[in-house]
Amino acid sequence: MSKQVKPYHYHDTPDGEDILKKLWFVLKPAALVALGLGTCDVMLYSKPKGYMATLGRYAYLSMPVFGMTTVFVLASNMLRNARGKDDIWNWAGAGAAAGSVLGIWRGSPQVGWVNAGIFAAAAGGKKYANLNGVVIIPELNVPKMHGGIKAVRHDFTLLKEPTGEWRKKYE
Repeated sequence: MSKQVKPYHYHDTPDGEDILKKLWFVLKPAALVALGLGTCDVMLYSKPKGYMATLGRYAYLSMPVFGMTTVFVLASNMLRNARGKDDIWNWAGAGAAAGSVLGIWRGSPQVGWVNAGIFAAAAGGKKYANLNGVVIIPELNVPKMHGGIKAVRHDFTLLKEPTGEWRKKYE
Protein backbone atom coordinates (compact mmCIF):
# COMPACT_ATOMS: atom_id res chain seq x y z
CA MET A 1 0.00 0.00 0.00
CA SER A 2 1.32 3.38 -0.89
CA LYS A 3 0.63 6.27 1.41
CA GLN A 4 -0.92 9.25 -0.34
CA VAL A 5 0.27 12.63 0.79
CA LYS A 6 -2.46 15.22 1.20
CA PRO A 7 -1.41 18.66 -0.04
CA TYR A 8 -0.98 21.24 2.71
CA HIS A 9 -3.05 24.42 2.78
CA TYR A 10 -2.44 27.48 4.95
CA HIS A 11 -5.56 27.03 7.05
CA ASP A 12 -5.16 23.27 7.66
CA THR A 13 -3.65 24.07 11.06
CA PRO A 14 -4.48 27.01 13.33
CA ASP A 15 -2.26 30.08 13.47
CA GLY A 16 0.79 29.57 15.65
CA GLU A 17 1.39 25.99 14.52
CA ASP A 18 3.40 24.56 11.60
CA ILE A 19 5.05 27.89 10.90
CA LEU A 20 7.62 26.50 8.48
CA LYS A 21 4.95 24.69 6.45
CA LYS A 22 2.90 27.88 6.28
CA LEU A 23 5.94 29.89 5.28
CA TRP A 24 6.81 27.42 2.50
CA PHE A 25 3.18 27.38 1.32
CA VAL A 26 3.13 31.19 1.01
CA LEU A 27 6.63 31.59 -0.44
CA LYS A 28 5.81 29.50 -3.53
CA PRO A 29 3.27 31.96 -5.01
CA ALA A 30 5.42 34.85 -3.76
CA ALA A 31 8.27 33.49 -5.88
CA LEU A 32 6.01 33.53 -8.95
CA VAL A 33 4.97 37.11 -8.21
CA ALA A 34 8.59 38.15 -7.72
CA LEU A 35 9.64 36.44 -10.94
CA GLY A 36 6.86 38.12 -12.90
CA LEU A 37 7.58 41.51 -11.36
CA GLY A 38 11.29 41.19 -12.08
CA THR A 39 10.70 40.01 -15.63
CA CYS A 40 8.33 42.88 -16.39
CA ASP A 41 10.79 45.37 -14.97
CA VAL A 42 13.82 43.94 -16.78
CA MET A 43 12.10 43.65 -20.14
CA LEU A 44 9.91 46.75 -20.12
CA TYR A 45 11.43 49.34 -17.82
CA SER A 46 15.04 49.14 -16.61
CA LYS A 47 16.65 47.08 -19.42
CA PRO A 48 19.95 46.33 -17.67
CA LYS A 49 23.03 45.39 -19.67
CA GLY A 50 24.69 42.10 -18.78
CA TYR A 51 23.88 39.08 -16.65
CA MET A 52 24.98 40.48 -13.30
CA ALA A 53 23.00 43.69 -13.74
CA THR A 54 19.93 41.65 -14.69
CA LEU A 55 20.29 39.34 -11.69
CA GLY A 56 20.85 42.37 -9.48
CA ARG A 57 17.64 43.94 -10.73
CA TYR A 58 15.73 40.69 -10.12
CA ALA A 59 17.14 40.57 -6.59
CA TYR A 60 16.36 44.24 -5.97
CA LEU A 61 12.70 43.68 -6.83
CA SER A 62 12.16 40.18 -5.44
CA MET A 63 13.77 40.53 -2.01
CA PRO A 64 11.05 42.91 -0.71
CA VAL A 65 8.37 40.46 -1.88
CA PHE A 66 10.06 37.63 0.00
CA GLY A 67 10.65 39.91 2.98
CA MET A 68 7.03 41.04 3.20
CA THR A 69 5.82 37.45 2.86
CA THR A 70 8.17 36.17 5.55
CA VAL A 71 7.41 39.03 7.93
CA PHE A 72 3.67 38.52 7.51
CA VAL A 73 3.75 34.78 8.22
CA LEU A 74 6.14 35.07 11.16
CA ALA A 75 4.38 38.08 12.69
CA SER A 76 0.88 36.58 12.43
CA ASN A 77 2.01 33.34 14.04
CA MET A 78 4.07 35.09 16.72
CA LEU A 79 1.15 37.41 17.58
CA ARG A 80 -1.12 34.37 17.85
CA ASN A 81 1.26 32.68 20.26
CA ALA A 82 1.92 35.87 22.27
CA ARG A 83 -1.72 36.95 22.59
CA GLY A 84 -3.26 33.49 22.84
CA LYS A 85 -6.16 34.55 20.61
CA ASP A 86 -6.97 33.74 17.01
CA ASP A 87 -8.64 36.90 15.74
CA ILE A 88 -8.35 39.61 13.11
CA TRP A 89 -5.90 41.71 15.14
CA ASN A 90 -3.11 39.18 14.66
CA TRP A 91 -3.40 39.42 10.91
CA ALA A 92 -3.89 43.19 10.98
CA GLY A 93 -0.67 43.57 12.98
CA ALA A 94 1.15 41.24 10.61
CA GLY A 95 -0.18 43.19 7.63
CA ALA A 96 1.06 46.42 9.17
CA ALA A 97 4.49 44.86 9.68
CA ALA A 98 4.58 43.65 6.07
CA GLY A 99 3.56 47.09 4.80
CA SER A 100 6.32 48.72 6.82
CA VAL A 101 8.86 46.46 5.07
CA LEU A 102 7.80 48.07 1.80
CA GLY A 103 8.38 51.50 3.36
CA ILE A 104 11.84 50.46 4.53
CA TRP A 105 12.69 49.18 1.05
CA ARG A 106 11.57 52.45 -0.57
CA GLY A 107 13.34 54.49 2.12
CA SER A 108 10.25 56.53 2.82
CA PRO A 109 8.31 56.67 6.11
CA GLN A 110 5.24 57.93 4.25
CA VAL A 111 5.21 54.87 1.99
CA GLY A 112 5.65 52.66 5.05
CA TRP A 113 2.75 54.22 6.97
CA VAL A 114 0.37 54.18 4.03
CA ASN A 115 1.16 50.60 3.07
CA ALA A 116 1.05 49.48 6.70
CA GLY A 117 -2.51 50.80 6.90
CA ILE A 118 -3.56 49.29 3.58
CA PHE A 119 -2.00 45.90 4.31
CA ALA A 120 -3.41 45.86 7.86
CA ALA A 121 -6.93 46.54 6.57
CA ALA A 122 -6.61 43.93 3.81
CA ALA A 123 -5.18 41.25 6.12
CA GLY A 124 -7.75 41.97 8.83
CA GLY A 125 -10.55 41.76 6.27
CA LYS A 126 -9.22 38.47 4.93
CA LYS A 127 -9.00 36.98 8.45
CA TYR A 128 -12.52 38.22 9.20
CA ALA A 129 -13.74 36.50 6.03
CA ASN A 130 -11.94 33.27 6.99
CA LEU A 131 -13.37 33.26 10.52
CA ASN A 132 -16.94 33.96 9.41
CA GLY A 133 -17.05 31.83 6.26
CA VAL A 134 -17.31 34.75 3.84
CA VAL A 135 -16.12 33.86 0.34
CA ILE A 136 -14.21 36.75 -1.21
CA ILE A 137 -13.23 35.09 -4.48
CA PRO A 138 -15.52 32.18 -5.34
CA GLU A 139 -14.08 29.06 -6.88
CA LEU A 140 -15.40 28.50 -10.38
CA ASN A 141 -16.05 24.87 -11.20
CA VAL A 142 -16.24 25.24 -14.94
CA PRO A 143 -16.33 21.89 -16.71
CA LYS A 144 -13.41 21.42 -19.04
CA MET A 145 -14.17 20.03 -22.47
CA HIS A 146 -10.91 18.15 -23.01
CA GLY A 147 -9.35 18.15 -19.53
CA GLY A 148 -7.30 20.85 -17.91
CA ILE A 149 -3.88 22.11 -18.86
CA LYS A 150 -2.38 19.78 -16.25
CA ALA A 151 -4.10 16.70 -17.65
CA VAL A 152 -1.75 13.90 -18.59
CA ARG A 153 -3.38 13.18 -21.92
CA HIS A 154 -3.92 16.77 -23.01
CA ASP A 155 -3.96 17.11 -26.79
CA PHE A 156 -1.97 20.11 -28.00
CA THR A 157 -2.46 19.48 -31.72
CA LEU A 158 -3.86 22.28 -33.79
CA LEU A 159 -6.00 20.15 -36.10
CA LYS A 160 -7.43 17.13 -34.31
CA GLU A 161 -8.99 14.17 -36.04
CA PRO A 162 -12.79 14.22 -35.97
CA THR A 163 -14.40 12.05 -33.32
CA GLY A 164 -16.47 10.01 -35.78
CA GLU A 165 -19.80 11.57 -34.86
CA TRP A 166 -19.88 13.38 -38.20
CA ARG A 167 -19.97 10.05 -40.07
CA LYS A 168 -23.28 9.05 -38.47
CA LYS A 169 -24.99 12.07 -40.02
CA TYR A 170 -24.09 11.06 -43.55
CA GLU A 171 -24.47 7.27 -43.38
